[in-house]
Amino acid sequence: MLFGRSTEIEMIRSFMTGARGADRVLVFGGDPGVGKSALLDVGADLATHAGRRVLRAAGVQFEADLQFGTLNQLLHNVIELIGELGGEHRRALDVVLGAESGPAPAPLIVGGATVALLRRAALDAGAGLALVVDDAQWIDQASRMALRYTMRRLGDADIRGLTAARLVSGNGFADDGYRIHDLAPLDEDSSDELLAAVYPALPVTARRRLCADARGNPLALLELPAALDIHRAPARVPEFPPLTRRLQSLFGSRVQTLPERTRHALLLVVLAGDASGRIALEDYLPTPEGRADLAAAERARVLVRNPRTQRLEFRHPLIRSAVVELSTGEERLAAHRRLADTFTQWPQRRAWHLGQAADTPDEEVASLLEAVSLQMFRDGSDHSRVVASMLRAAELSPAATDRARRSVRAAHLGQAITGELEQTMRLLRNNSGIATQGKSLMAALTACYHLLSNAGDGVVGVRLLLAAFGQLGETVGADLELDVSEAMYQLLFTAHYCRRDDLWSEAEAVLGRLAEHQSGLFALNRTCLASVLPFDQQVFDELDRAEGELRWTSDPNRITRVAIAGVCLDRVDGVGEPLRRVIADCQADGAITRVIDAQCLLALHTFVGSQWDEASEVADEALRLCAEYGYVLNGLLAGFVRGLVAAGRGEYELVDRFAEQLQFSASRNLGTHAVYAAHLRCLAALGASAFDDAYRHAATVAPPGEFRPYNPHAVWLVLDLTEAAARGGRLADAAAHATAAYTSGLPNISSRQRMLCAAALAVATPPEARALFEEALAVPDTERWVFDRARVELLYGEYLRRERATTAARTHLSAALAGFTALRAAPWIARVETELRATGDGRKAPRTTPLTPREQTIAELAATGLTNSQIGAQLFLSERTVSTHLHHVFGKLGVGRRSALRDALRQRTDPTTR
Repeated sequence: MLFGRSTEIEMIRSFMTGARGADRVLVFGGDPGVGKSALLDVGADLATHAGRRVLRAAGVQFEADLQFGTLNQLLHNVIELIGELGGEHRRALDVVLGAESGPAPAPLIVGGATVALLRRAALDAGAGLALVVDDAQWIDQASRMALRYTMRRLGDADIRGLTAARLVSGNGFADDGYRIHDLAPLDEDSSDELLAAVYPALPVTARRRLCADARGNPLALLELPAALDIHRAPARVPEFPPLTRRLQSLFGSRVQTLPERTRHALLLVVLAGDASGRIALEDYLPTPEGRADLAAAERARVLVRNPRTQRLEFRHPLIRSAVVELSTGEERLAAHRRLADTFTQWPQRRAWHLGQAADTPDEEVASLLEAVSLQMFRDGSDHSRVVASMLRAAELSPAATDRARRSVRAAHLGQAITGELEQTMRLLRNNSGIATQGKSLMAALTACYHLLSNAGDGVVGVRLLLAAFGQLGETVGADLELDVSEAMYQLLFTAHYCRRDDLWSEAEAVLGRLAEHQSGLFALNRTCLASVLPFDQQVFDELDRAEGELRWTSDPNRITRVAIAGVCLDRVDGVGEPLRRVIADCQADGAITRVIDAQCLLALHTFVGSQWDEASEVADEALRLCAEYGYVLNGLLAGFVRGLVAAGRGEYELVDRFAEQLQFSASRNLGTHAVYAAHLRCLAALGASAFDDAYRHAATVAPPGEFRPYNPHAVWLVLDLTEAAARGGRLADAAAHATAAYTSGLPNISSRQRMLCAAALAVATPPEARALFEEALAVPDTERWVFDRARVELLYGEYLRRERATTAARTHLSAALAGFTALRAAPWIARVETELRATGDGRKAPRTTPLTPREQTIAELAATGLTNSQIGAQLFLSERTVSTHLHHVFGKLGVGRRSALRDALRQRTDPTTR
């Protein structure tokens, strides 16, 4: 099975089975290992299935000077027919095939004899011949001339030639008029599918890294895992993955021919570069002589110059591994020592090279590596080196307790940054002896994180942390400061997910004892998650200030934690762009866990902001990553957001699926998931006008008139509960809840809450409804909350229709219809249309769904014939993201293939074609 080659396989099928046309020869070109030979195998099979006789040959490098060597291979397949040729032709081919001795025949005679033999073979075969020639770049000159002569003079004989060669542009095939197809590397999805199929036990983090290193080269994808010891904790791919003999030959052959000074310079380049292989010559080759040493590598195309940046880059990432493997251990140690001396102004890089230069345990270097690892974690920088630095610190630790402590820290950093959740417990088991006073906190934190990420029992997680905090002394040393800070956050979040007052009380007691170790951001998160209403204005000011400062930071920890506080307060104005920045930066650096965290929060932010298409897209991508890496808890949060969009659009089967998953998880002492499930079912029921069901679900989140502590989600359902209660005949409950919302200070939180609280009070107090609805719609800056404002317009329109103010009702119902239509909120559209009919207005929402600006751009590019990879390169998107957008586009335009996009887009913009 070939992955990612369906286009080429169909091309070969058509070439072999279609009517004979102008193209007699199809040439596949491409880099070594890109899969040309595998396609020729498929081509030979397809030719055989089509009834053709297949003749195969392959150019061989050491036979390139052997006259007629390739032709000899090819014609040996039909040697039995040579006797049927005329005398001169028969004698010429007998010499070529070695059956007779004698001087080499003239090329013209050999060509004519080959034409005659192949025409006879095609006639005998009935369905024709297929000539399959691999590695055509090594065909000897005599064979090449004979085959070119032959292919031009076959006349009506049904003979097709299928060949593969490197560097097609330099082999003269274009001059012969042959059809040429350059074989591109596999795309990201196909590479991942290939690795998963051949190496199903390969950890997902290793698979992702190998896909990046292989850069779509199928041979590299198949060979790299074979050289890895994937059972080493924590199953990380080395910075320079080892190469098999075939890969060393493929990527190291040019390096071996370089001058010694150039190879030494390349080694410095490789060891000093970042994980992506980017080169900054000025950092570590400051002299003109150093730069000159790389000129030979550029001439040999080991290095190539990026046409956009004009910076040198390795032609392929695996050349870096070849450079390292072709060096000696002493050369590598010397290079790291030199780099450590060079990077005196870069403490993190200096520490890394000191660690790599150490060949025996060294506590001084281990401590330095540990310190820079923790500093990178605090700063949110160089994610790819955070875990590796801590692991190297553990390896260099002379004392067993230090080695174990640093190993557990590496385990936590791996699961919290790079998605190595599945390796955590093995590291914990291997280092179980660290449970001594004050040093079990990181082990408890790591175990709790692992447990919670798998949606395990939340109470067990809280108890683990409380017990570890109980072992701390009265004072906390500087070496445990970060452990304490991270463990406090984990305790806070775990208690929140448990949603039990008794656990919150115990957690608050511990956190109160550690107040001096809490940052201002931690205090803000603690206040928001505890949700003791009403909030002081100082809390809003602190959150606004924290969100405003996000534009100046790239620290993903800070950005996500500020976003969490904003979500709890339903005050998320300033977190969208920073979260998108986290996703982009961390994706590029392999910080998968941080990508997932930011995606879940961004999906929630965009749902509230009525950007439902983006919310669905981001949530779907988070769901995929969570499933791939085993982050069940994050997957449930992403599923909650995806379920909200589904509820708003009437996709009830999807709502049920996500709600059932959340409800099942809630049985493991994760009560917040029961709240999420209730929210989904409540929103779905409101859209369907099932008000009793909506009330039942909303009341499980917050009983009417109550906003209890430790329940921040109650803020999100004020209008939901009030509307459901009032429409179900529970006007007293509606009034109690709307009044409690005002008493609890919810209108002060945000313009959205001010609008929703006023609308809730309007629903609950009919005599004052008109003034309150007008007040709600007059709140500034609420047009951006499209869904919520449309709900208020609908409620106001319903009220006005019942009051027989028909004209005014139509105005507000029309506004509601426009808002719901923009979001494709089908159940809510149906509610509005019912109300409009009751006013005598039979209008309906337009049934064509608008494309988002990004969807429009991608559709237009796809309509021009660009591939997903090419579109992604233009728009700086992954191929998977482009594919997801096109899937949405096809659904909105009602087409099933790319070739129909141009007409569908034109019909949308040209009214005369409708």
